[in-house]
Amino acid sequence: MPYSLWMLEYSRCPAQPLGCIFYGEWSGRTRPFSYSYVYIEGAGRKMLVDVGHDVRTTNKAWHDDNAIVDYQAPDVVLAKVGVRPEDIDTVVLTHAHYDHAGAARWFPNATFYLQRRELESSRWALSQSPLYDSIIAALDPSDVAMLEEMASDGRLVLLDGPLDLQPGLEIRTAWDTHTQGGQYVVLTDHAGERWVITGDAMYSYENAEGIGGSGGYVNIGFGGGSGWDGLRLIDEMVTTVGDTNRLVIVHEPATFTRHPARRYGDGLAVAELVLAPGEPSRVNPPSLAHTPAATSAATLEDS
Repeated sequence: MPYSLWMLEYSRCPAQPLGCIFYGEWSGRTRPFSYSYVYIEGAGRKMLVDVGHDVRTTNKAWHDDNAIVDYQAPDVVLAKVGVRPEDIDTVVLTHAHYDHAGAARWFPNATFYLQRRELESSRWALSQSPLYDSIIAALDPSDVAMLEEMASDGRLVLLDGPLDLQPGLEIRTAWDTHTQGGQYVVLTDHAGERWVITGDAMYSYENAEGIGGSGGYVNIGFGGGSGWDGLRLIDEMVTTVGDTNRLVIVHEPATFTRHPARRYGDGLAVAELVLAPGEPSRVNPPSLAHTPAATSAATLEDS
């Protein structure tokens, strides 16, 4: 099935603590951290994996607390690839955290997909406050209420496991890792290569490649699930793609240097990961020179 695939940066954090990105990294150093979502086009559909957050809502408190800058709303971000929020017909939410699900209100014509376990466990964890507050620090109660309302209205489909969404596009579970009911997406392109859209199973290529390219998996530092399962999930994703460059990691700035990309005047970038046969580039049309992102993800030694 011919698909095209882009990663769209919608905001960024200039100085994310490395302890969030890598389990056991306690140096206090920081590095740049992207906030992005993924646009997929093919089979007559316009799809997103995750939607980012919405500063018009209580998401703004999380945005400010995390020192996020250069925020742009979905209409501005999607316009860079020639799409409007109302054009989106399908959204897969990897999990319920504010920076992945909070902007769902922007997409009036989309059908959403989320694991039932994610929604139910999110509500349950909120009901146990303050017991689990430290591991649900990215969960906005207003987003959970919104998702429950969407499910009641039939706009949110609650899944009970994996789903072949359409040919070449799979939803797989990521339970008991970053969150209790997460999921991720596997896309098979026209050349038969697989791409994994990881959600927050990874924050950096180095979670899979090892810090500084050491080769050893390292789990993310922030999350509420099992570290053992998190490492198994990283291995599952690496085995699925074969080449770590085909891991689509939405918080990884190095995506914009490993793949064709363009950085715009608002400071945010778009990476063009897959183009269907005959599809013209949307980041490097003939009138534009190639402009890769200026900043890559530093190794620990460089940070």
